Amino acid sequence: MALAQIKGGPENRAADRATYVALSQIYARLKRWKEAENALAQADKLAEKPEEQEYVQFIFGSLYERQKKYDQAEQAFRQVLKMDPNNSMTLNYLGYMLADRNVHLEEALNLIKRAVELDPQNGAYLDSLGWVYFRLGHYDQAEEYLRRAADKTPNDATIQDHLGELYARTGKLKTAAMHWERALSEWNRSVPGDVDQQDVARVQKQLESTKVKIAQQQTK
Repeated sequence: MALAQIKGGPENRAADRATYVALSQIYARLKRWKEAENALAQADKLAEKPEEQEYVQFIFGSLYERQKKYDQAEQAFRQVLKMDPNNSMTLNYLGYMLADRNVHLEEALNLIKRAVELDPQNGAYLDSLGWVYFRLGHYDQAEEYLRRAADKTPNDATIQDHLGELYARTGKLKTAAMHWERALSEWNRSVPGDVDQQDVARVQKQLESTKVKIAQQQTK
């Protein structure tokens, strides 16, 4: 048990902080959210250096986002960016969260662009940039960045889902269905705790609807 590794005392603060962070992430995977937050709060008390405080705040943000506590997540991410405006993980996460909720899209675009400038080869950041362009209705740019993201991380279910959304919106139904089937296949291979079942159900429904439309087109 991770708690057994917590020694206490000033000389063990770094090890104890890391243990509380690990414990929080274990609880989060089990969706035991209150316990995850409590463990992370203990890690926060032990964070002394700015980079340690940034990291804990970032995890708080991701923890709140996974619970759909978006206001608290946004507050945590913005706190990180106050400490380090060039924290690329936070720029991307906050930008993607805004884009996924379809709010503050211009700010989301600027945040994600900054993340991509800092780490141009990061597949997750390229996906975020493609997704915000999709939300803005800039489908050619969305396709460019989503395809680049898929080239970097071809087994990422979220990227495949985004490509499905793009091609469905632009009328390429067979291509959309192919990407949604790929997304479902990748999610089926994932650890259940890492998968949002609402996303799976949504994609299954969209795939079935798209297959019906394809069949109707073929009978005309």
